[in-house]
Amino acid sequence: MSKPLGTVWNLEPHTAKKHEILRRYFDAWLPIMASRNDRVVYIDGFAGPGKYSMGEDGSPIVVLKAARDHTYPMKAELVCIFVENDLERCKHLKNVLDEMAPTLPSRIRCAAVHGRFDEHLTKTLNVIEAQKKNLAPAFVFIDPFGFSQTPFKTVAKVLGNSRCEVLVNFMYEEVNRFISLEEHAEDFDNLFGTAVWRSVRSLSAPSQRRKAIHDIYLRQLKTCAAHVHSFEMLNKGNSTDYILFFATNNLKGLEKMKEAMWKVDDTGSFQFSDHTDARGLMSLFSAHPNLAPLREAILKNFRGRQVKIESLRDWVIAETEFLPKHLKVPILAPMEDAGELLVVSPAPKRRKGTFSDGTILKFS
Repeated sequence: MSKPLGTVWNLEPHTAKKHEILRRYFDAWLPIMASRNDRVVYIDGFAGPGKYSMGEDGSPIVVLKAARDHTYPMKAELVCIFVENDLERCKHLKNVLDEMAPTLPSRIRCAAVHGRFDEHLTKTLNVIEAQKKNLAPAFVFIDPFGFSQTPFKTVAKVLGNSRCEVLVNFMYEEVNRFISLEEHAEDFDNLFGTAVWRSVRSLSAPSQRRKAIHDIYLRQLKTCAAHVHSFEMLNKGNSTDYILFFATNNLKGLEKMKEAMWKVDDTGSFQFSDHTDARGLMSLFSAHPNLAPLREAILKNFRGRQVKIESLRDWVIAETEFLPKHLKVPILAPMEDAGELLVVSPAPKRRKGTFSDGTILKFS
């Protein structure tokens, strides 16, 4: 399992990038949800002590500062629940929150709760179900140490509320290390919510094991969420440490999370490595993502067919690694020049290479 940590510990580069993804997505999520609801909820399932050893912000403070400093004129109430099972860390977090409290507007309410994430959240969801009510729109961040406290049934229960989303830190390195030990079989049954994971034990090639473990968990998430996307974090040895999985029932939510992930890795590979970052190599590959796979996927799926530009945009978000910004100018305009697509219903005075809403395209 995870190596023991004290009450506070050093901030690793990949953790800082994880927090950047969290903050960027929260910055997009909050104004959208707050414009449609009187109350929104953020839950941090493994909140930690609130600060790292050199004073850097932990995830609860990252989110609270993002909410406090947001320029959107928000009237909705934001409720933040920070769950931490380690008593000393929870006490430390409460002290950090107390120091920050005078700077928070009254519409932001937060609390540090001592206890296990799965037990606390299950009780809350059971009460809501018993009252025949729905959980307010919620973004749940599940960032554990190890793999024994994040049963899939709890994640699925959250996603059973259509307006709830989860960002799960799947501890791949530890899962891979212990998955062949029978003493942890029950833990893995609970983690994956299925016994299919046992097939991984027969795989010896590291790349095959990583893909198999990733795909099993992804498929499980897809049984209870319309959209799932992942981001891989590599350690100083340049091997997979953990994988972030985002699950949502909202296409806009998926788009905003992918935007956050592209900001952290604009190559489109959806990974960050402490190893390459420390050597200053990330910038060598980040300027020009390879868009050829998007063009190939469009032709494979739409050759000989007509499609509205809005439908094509949604397909790019939902079914590819890419974003809408990668579609029109980088892909469609050159395809029109090459005669690979025809604009069936051009808008009045349309300029070649532009694709306004309502445009119908046919791919040759």
